Amino acid sequence: MGDTAARHRRSMTAVQIHEVMMKSTTNNSVDMTSVRHRFRTVRDSLLATFRERENAVECILLAALSGNHALLVGPPGTAKSALFFGFLSCFPDARKFQTLVTKFGTEDEYFGPVKLSALKNDLWERNLDGRLAGVECAFLDEVFKGSDSVLNAFLSAMNERLYKGRTIPLRMLVGASNELPEEENLAAVYDRFLLRDLVEYVQADATWMQLVATPPAYTASAQIKLAEWDAARADVGRVTLPERIVQELLRIRNELKVNGIVVSDRRWIALTRVLRAAAWLDDCAEVELDHLAALRYGLWQKPDDRARVVAVLDTVDRSAVAKAITVVDEALRAYAHRPTEAAAYLEALPKLAADITDAAKRVQEQLKEGVSRRAQARIQPKLDELKKVHDALKADLSRRYAL
Repeated sequence: MGDTAARHRRSMTAVQIHEVMMKSTTNNSVDMTSVRHRFRTVRDSLLATFRERENAVECILLAALSGNHALLVGPPGTAKSALFFGFLSCFPDARKFQTLVTKFGTEDEYFGPVKLSALKNDLWERNLDGRLAGVECAFLDEVFKGSDSVLNAFLSAMNERLYKGRTIPLRMLVGASNELPEEENLAAVYDRFLLRDLVEYVQADATWMQLVATPPAYTASAQIKLAEWDAARADVGRVTLPERIVQELLRIRNELKVNGIVVSDRRWIALTRVLRAAAWLDDCAEVELDHLAALRYGLWQKPDDRARVVAVLDTVDRSAVAKAITVVDEALRAYAHRPTEAAAYLEALPKLAADITDAAKRVQEQLKEGVSRRAQARIQPKLDELKKVHDALKADLSRRYAL
């Protein structure tokens, strides 16, 4: 009987094993299929609310699922904090802490005041409630502005999840900064932000006009309990990293070296969990080549490095679905940058409509062999958005030629 079961396990595919594990997780009171769906819902609703913030949304989401911290760098007024607190609104029982870091700030402000009652008994303790060491989620604006002692305390909290030797409940910390640090003493804190994104002002005129006319107001689209978040992070750890992916990571590492970018072993190891998180979100039992695109958040140190990192990652052989998503994204960007002046828009309208139609045909051609349920789930939100644009252009064309 035991030999039969063992042979059966060996004959199962990675996907089948993953589905068995999923059912087991469901039986342990957390329905992982539902949790994954809700994480996707949060992602999609954030993207719909915060335009031109695709990378920042993915950066935060992957940090949350992989147990890491994220850094958003950009000028004031680019919705860095609004985006993160929109995300956090979907975790109702997770305690939150936010503050502006200054060079004059003390540990009392970030970690709580000393307990007077403890001092009476010759004990030195802080009241951590509601401060960085007493919450699951934290947002630190201008995170690199703190004094050396405060930054060292941040470092311990981020790296070991410890404060003064005491374990703290911190799940993730998102830092925001108007600029990247240049001082040597800030390098350690900067390094602990595994995932990073540069956030700019809205670029497309049409998107900017929509932003001004209707400022984004995010309403929580799903509710995820803290226990479900923890279960999701544990499930992420069960996603496998195939040998072919490790070989591709080695190729990328060597290509980056040729381009003058050297990444520490510790960062590479940590990024494998980010890859697992990307695969988990796609409901994949193992990391696939498409998921290597997530490395663009963790392989650069300076802004000038980003283009070289993306160029190397673009050499990865991607699936038809990933290529189709690229086509859709290019078409959507072209539409977002359409002329805003009425006469110019009417003149550009036929070409815009033709380009969107052509993009749809190219996607159909790339997907003509059919896609799996998981692949369809990845691309469907993009296809839905493309259809909305197509319908809008079609309606505008009808009005134009009716005049």
